[in-house]
Formats: sequence, structure tokens, C-alpha cells
Amino acid sequence: MPPPEDRSTTPDKPDLMWTPEIQAAIESWQHTSVFPFPNLGIYPEPDARFFSTDDLRLIYHLAAICSQLGALDANSFTIWTRQIPTIIGIAATNSFVMHSLLAFSAMHIAYLTGCPLVGNLEYEHRGVALKGLQQAIGSFSRETSDAVLAASLVLSWQATDWRSWTQLMQGTLSVIDAMETWKNESQFVDFINDSRTFPTAPPSPALDHKSSQPAKEDLEAYQHTLQQLQSVEAYLKHSKQEALTKSMSLLISFLKGSRKVSTAYSVVQQFDRLRPLRTYLFWLPIEFLQKNGASPNALVAMAQYYMVALLMERLFPEIGTAYFGSLCMGPVEDIARRLFAMSQTSGNDPAVLKPLSMMEVPIETVKEFRSRMGWSQPVRTPSFPTFSHPSMYGSEAVSVPPVTGPYLTTYDSAAFSYSTESLPLLNAEPSAPTSAISPLSLSSPFPNPQYLSIPSPSYVAGGLSPASSTFEGSVAYSDSEDFGAFDLGGVPDGLPMPGSSNRNFGVGFVPPIQTVWM
Repeated sequence: MPPPEDRSTTPDKPDLMWTPEIQAAIESWQHTSVFPFPNLGIYPEPDARFFSTDDLRLIYHLAAICSQLGALDANSFTIWTRQIPTIIGIAATNSFVMHSLLAFSAMHIAYLTGCPLVGNLEYEHRGVALKGLQQAIGSFSRETSDAVLAASLVLSWQATDWRSWTQLMQGTLSVIDAMETWKNESQFVDFINDSRTFPTAPPSPALDHKSSQPAKEDLEAYQHTLQQLQSVEAYLKHSKQEALTKSMSLLISFLKGSRKVSTAYSVVQQFDRLRPLRTYLFWLPIEFLQKNGASPNALVAMAQYYMVALLMERLFPEIGTAYFGSLCMGPVEDIARRLFAMSQTSGNDPAVLKPLSMMEVPIETVKEFRSRMGWSQPVRTPSFPTFSHPSMYGSEAVSVPPVTGPYLTTYDSAAFSYSTESLPLLNAEPSAPTSAISPLSLSSPFPNPQYLSIPSPSYVAGGLSPASSTFEGSVAYSDSEDFGAFDLGGVPDGLPMPGSSNRNFGVGFVPPIQTVWM
């Protein structure tokens, strides 16, 4: 994010983070029709003649991120940048896919700037994208299937409520089923093969459905993860990594707050209260890499966020957390490979070896996630690190060594605790539905609740993850600590808290009545 003095903004125009360099690049694109980022290998490239200047800026924003991360060989460290070049190529000839991308780009810029006018752009483009997706569904064919998948994927990244997200995901699963005979021709064959973790619970579970409670081993995994985060935070603080340290404080606050999300809440309420983590997963890794490059400390900090996403499948298996967990496995493993490669050429540099050692728990979490999903473990090559300690999920719990000496932080003080007031999204009562109309509130073109004549995924086995908790005893989310005050004002620069006032865009951000999928 450029310094404020380098950005051109006016109160009556969306703050699209213009700079003189970006302005010049887009003007050149308009005059020469040469795409500014040939290194991305996009084909076909978007034709500047068919887009407004603001639209070109939104395309440029996503392409620039992918190009910047590509220079670091770091696109595999995030959950979405790898797919963007392919989706831009599809969007170049499918307007509804392009509108979904423009909405996603505006969503990120609105997150960075807090500008309501950019939020309105996001709202408008998403509405056009959903309408176009409806039309594409009506004429679904082998030739249009990749475009339908691309738009569905990008729109699912933007859905902020349970109903719209699950309907998009279940509709996407129906598309994938319809593509079975030609899926190997698709540009999204890897995405199709990873559809095993799509949510199976319907948008509106039965009123008498009761969420399962976490088992004892799930709470033990939670405690191991919390100890891991505190150790990483202490190390980053000792290394004088102020912004990364604050990011760990934010993640610790989220994790502790997640224990306050009662299993008595409905699936919809649980999904809403875990929204901050989804926001972090999409945007924070980008910020870490842009500000720190692919440094060992930035990489290990990113891995902790993905680790927490994987843990959420154990604690909240019924709200699609397995899908988000599956997105995080690859980045964790690629980060481990990169750190291991660095260690081979670093000459035993502690600045590399220490972050590498802190990858043990994230890697074990990935391994355990695969086991819970019933998937086989991949064969590890010599390029992948190995750790000598036993699994933290073995028959005997492995305690994380206490942090001592210069790594001691305020979390080790008996006087330090957290306040539920500092976690508004996790603990607040659900907001009352608004009467405003969402761009997701589009009627379905289908006369029955089946898509392409394929039944939507049903509430199989209660809509649980493949290895969901079924423990029905008295174990619940409670905290023996006396929660005190914790100031979340010290989050990383440019990082608004989810749900903060600068994201209050009114009409563009309301729960939908009905989505495009039926």
C-alpha cells in the first residue's frame, strides 16, 4: 500500500489507490493495448478498449499482486493468487467472470482503504456477476463450464454469510458433477479434484439440529495450537518484528475468542462469528509478503494463520471449515519446503533455522487434517523437512516447552488476560436482518431446487466433515481464566478489524435473501 502522499484521492470518487506510476501504466495499456504484466502468461489478455479506466485499475490491482508475488516465487504461499492469472484469461472473454473479479478486487481495496465508494463498486460488480452467472447456468455447456466454475469460485470468496456461501458451493459442486466426463480438459482440474471438502450442510439446517461438541482430543489440539502461537509471537517480538508480532497477537485473540463461540449457536451464527479468520486468510498473507518479502519470519507467521484454519475443522466441523482447511494445506507445505531450502544454504543461520523449527506444529496439523479427512499421506521427497519430535496428536500429548528468558511476553503474566469486549464479531449477538436488497438476492431461473437436473448435496450425516466431532458429553467452550482487558488497537498498520466502522458500506453488505444457486 503506497504512502498516503503518493496516492491521488478525491472525496467524490472511489479511492482506488492511484499513484502516478499506476496511472502511467494504465494509460500505456489503453494506448498500446499491451497488457502491463506479460510475465503472468495470461491468455487471452483483457482488451483495454472494452473497459473503463476504473475497471482497468481493478484488473491491474489483482494482476500486480500476482506479479509481485511471482517475483518472490510466492504465489503458492496464498490461498487465491495462484488461480488469478487463469481466471483473468477466462474473464477476458466472459463478462460475468470479469465482473466477479472486479468485485473481488474492489473488496480488497475497500478493505485496505475503508472507502465506502469502493464498497459500492464491489456491490455493483457482484450484482452484475451474479446475474450473468444465472444466465450462464441457463445455457450451461462443455464450452461454458470453466467460466461458470471461475465465477462461482471468485464469488464464493466474497460471500460473507452462511446461506449465500453454501448455496454457491453446492451449486459449484453440481457443476463439477456435470463436468465429470470432461473434467480433465478443464483449467480447474486441480480445484475439481479438491472438491471433497465442499460443505454438505444445507443453507438452512433443521431448526432442531444440534451441533456436536468438541471431543477431549480436540480441546487438547486447541491448547497445543495456542501454545504454538504464543511461542511464535514471543520469537517475533524478540526478533523485533513489530508488525508480525502484532499479527500474532491478533491471531491469538481470535483463537481464544473462538472458544467463546458456543456450540449452542446455530450453524449460521457460528459461520458469522468465524468470519474474521476468513478475512485474515485472504488478505494478511498478501500484506506479509508485500512488506517483508518471502522472509523466514513472514513465512512462519503466515503458516500460523493457515494452521489455525486447519484447527477450526476440529472445533466447528459443520460450517464448511474443512473446505477452508483444504485450501491451507498446500501453502503450509510449500512454506515448509521454502524454509528448508533456505536452511540448506544459510550456514546454520538461526534466523532461518528457528522459523523452520516452528513449522513442526503446522506440518503436524496438516498431517492430522489429512487423517481426519480419510486421505492418504503424500510421499515426502528429500526437499521436505522432517522433524525428530513425535506427533503432537499421538497417544501421549507432547508439551510445548515454556517460553523463557528473552522470549517472555505479556501472555506469560498472570495479570494478562483477554476481554470478550475486544472480540465483537465473535461474541456479539446476531444483528437483525436489514430490509436492504443485496446483490446476492437474485431469484433463481430454475423452477425446482435442482441444478442441471442434478440434486443438490443433501444434509448427509448431519452435514458434518468426514471426521467431525461427535462427543456429546459435558465438554464445552469455557475458560477458567479471569478475562481482563486486551487492547486490539495495536494491529498491523493498514489492517482494519473485521466489522469495524470503515467496512460499514450499508446497502452493499447485508445478508442475502436468496442466492443464484437453488
